[in-house]
Amino acid sequence: MKKLFCILLTAALTLSSFPAMPASAAEGQAPDYTTGTPWPDIDLEGVVTADTPAELKDNYALYVNKDDILSLEIPEGYPATGTMYDVEFNVINDLKEMFVSGEPKSHDAKLAFDLFHLMLDWDSRNEIGMAPLKEMTDILEAIDSIDALTSYFTDVPYEKQLASLLKCGMTTDLNDSNRYILYLGVNGLLLQDSAEYSKLTEYGAVLKEAYSDLASRMLCKLGYSEEEATQKIDNCFALETMLAPAIFTVEESGSPDYISRINNHYNREEFLTAQKNLPVLDVLEKAEGFPEADDYLILQPDFVEKLNEVYTEENLTLLKDYLIVQGAIGMSGFLDRECYEWNYACSNIISGSQGMLDDETVFSSNVSSLLNWAVAQLYTETYLKQEDKDRISALIDEILDEYHGILNEADFLSDETKARAIEKLEAIDKRVLYPDSWEKYEYEGLDFASAEDGGTFWDAILKISIYDLKKSVENYSEPVDKEKWFITPQTVNCFYNPQDNTISILGAFAQGNLYNSDMSDEELYAKLGIVIGHEISHAFDTTGAQFDKDGNMASWWTEEDYNAFLAKNEKLTAYYNNMHPWEGQDFYGSILTDEACADFAGFKCMLRISARKEDFDYDAFFRAYANIWLVKESLQMAYMLINDNHPMSYLRINGTLQQFDEFLDFYDIKEGDGMYLAPEDRVTIW
Repeated sequence: MKKLFCILLTAALTLSSFPAMPASAAEGQAPDYTTGTPWPDIDLEGVVTADTPAELKDNYALYVNKDDILSLEIPEGYPATGTMYDVEFNVINDLKEMFVSGEPKSHDAKLAFDLFHLMLDWDSRNEIGMAPLKEMTDILEAIDSIDALTSYFTDVPYEKQLASLLKCGMTTDLNDSNRYILYLGVNGLLLQDSAEYSKLTEYGAVLKEAYSDLASRMLCKLGYSEEEATQKIDNCFALETMLAPAIFTVEESGSPDYISRINNHYNREEFLTAQKNLPVLDVLEKAEGFPEADDYLILQPDFVEKLNEVYTEENLTLLKDYLIVQGAIGMSGFLDRECYEWNYACSNIISGSQGMLDDETVFSSNVSSLLNWAVAQLYTETYLKQEDKDRISALIDEILDEYHGILNEADFLSDETKARAIEKLEAIDKRVLYPDSWEKYEYEGLDFASAEDGGTFWDAILKISIYDLKKSVENYSEPVDKEKWFITPQTVNCFYNPQDNTISILGAFAQGNLYNSDMSDEELYAKLGIVIGHEISHAFDTTGAQFDKDGNMASWWTEEDYNAFLAKNEKLTAYYNNMHPWEGQDFYGSILTDEACADFAGFKCMLRISARKEDFDYDAFFRAYANIWLVKESLQMAYMLINDNHPMSYLRINGTLQQFDEFLDFYDIKEGDGMYLAPEDRVTIW
């Protein structure tokens, strides 16, 4: 049960008004958000006004998108709006229409339909109220020793545990992508970045206030006094503060060596030594049901060492209060109406959203998370078309073919590394819109009663939790099925997976203003084409470069070539380190390099293909590219994006375009113009 608790809060990150961001502690006042360099963050609501100058040669993103930015209004219940968000909004509405239009016939689709209506059954949810949380909390409160806490993790049924101190389960082996491996990992922190615990930022303060308020409301409703609730929350943050120095920061997690740093294999005896007093193997084998193994993965050994240091009788109260606070926060969206609204308000504070979406809209997304593949088949049958799948497949093939030239012309690579790169390119598999067969995704053996038959949302959630764990245990003993999709068609995203060397262009992404069958070549290339090229490039970024054509973590570079590749990435890091969304706010250039590299490569690929098209309209192409990244977002969302591994949207426009002669020459952009970048300062890698 504990692994499902994050879903509703995460899915409702689209959520009562919130006061302005806290003033800068250093200056005693809020920053001037219009002072960004080399361009201000025009995505941030309020930065662009009618009087803001918008010159093509100085700020192309603003020049193309200014009128739209001024006219955009962030919808109630969301933290942002724009081209990508319009597609997201439409998909959410499509999902909702599926669930309100009539009861489906198939077993899996009916499960999703029933879960949706169980979520809406507020009479039942309000009647159950806090009872599930109270039962779980009482079990924890009765624990009077560290040995009893250990027994809690191993003997209390999985679905009855409120929360955990760490993550463990199965994942694909980094060294052998054909098999699964059991791993020991790190829980997410309430403040998201471990660096926040040594130096709290403005956004860290927002997170702390939001989660503290939600936890206080939940604990007081459970029967704790305000003083008791405050102490438990303080204890939760105290424990996270103790653990944070041993947890990778956001910046560390985005570094090129992150994959190698988490790839720490232990045999069974070594794992037992490393876990010390922590009952990890007992949890995996006794509580969750995984078999004994000879090889395990510990993602962050320093964290395991630190957790052992604090897993003592002396810290028992801190450990219990951490679990209670985390559980209360995580369960808030699953309980009665009052708790749900508190959960929603917390998400609003975090994202900067205003107001509430209707229940049907939120719950359609939540069902899509909880029973993702049941929703996937229904969504595909209702909205996706074979002719679009065929057209996009052909476009992917054309772009894959163009990458032969890009890789062969990479002057920093030896012939040996080029040959390996081409070999990996030719092994890339494509997944377009939706799977061709649904046999691998059926929910055979999962059943729960509908609202009409007396079922409850809570009972359904428990059964889904147990079912998901059972399927994981069953799959663990089998080879990894590399033909099986792990992200659903109703997800508005595209991605590259280095562990099976595939690119996925998902059905929900190829919609609306991002793709439609009536698009011109210019718009198709600038939007979906560049996205496809972007995803292919991830096979050759600092993460993809560490995996071979079969998805195994293995070097296929000469040492000299790899060092040259890293030097190019360091230059890209420096490029973004010199940018600021507003004065006094830095970016982590090191975490942006892979996504920025992919943007540049995808753009370059489509420029190469466009050059062979007669009468190609470059103005339409460049404008269409700028339209992809049209966005208006809340201040809280902007702060969230500081820690994201994608450049902010306005930088994805300007930062990409200024790398290419085709753009600079077409608009006659010269030295001294804001969009100009000298050839020696350009940082394209591929």
